Amino acid sequence: MGNYILLRNAENKINSLLDTNSIKKNKFPIIKLVQTPNYYYIYIFLNGLIKKHISLRYINNFLILNLSLVCTNNNIISEYKRTIYLKNLDIKNIENTNKNNLIKYKIPIEYQVTIKD
Repeated sequence: MGNYILLRNAENKINSLLDTNSIKKNKFPIIKLVQTPNYYYIYIFLNGLIKKHISLRYINNFLILNLSLVCTNNNIISEYKRTIYLKNLDIKNIENTNKNNLIKYKIPIEYQVTIKD
């Protein structure tokens, strides 16, 4: 009986993925990067999705953005990953703003001052 339920759930999930109507309903987040002299701004337009989890990591001048979002139409959790090459970030001083369909990150650019003798 337990195997039948698991098999039936798998069939339903496959059918929902193959259904052309549900494919049209699936949406993707829009990620926009804006650079100013002192900051990088990252705008994430959720486009009708619900945020479950977002993480930022900065490794070797690459900002790795992991998004876990839920589609409001079919409750399917989708994972998105974006990697952006950004030099000299001050990752410890990030500011974020959350609104209905928009998440905004403000990341300062870290400048190195060199003094010539």
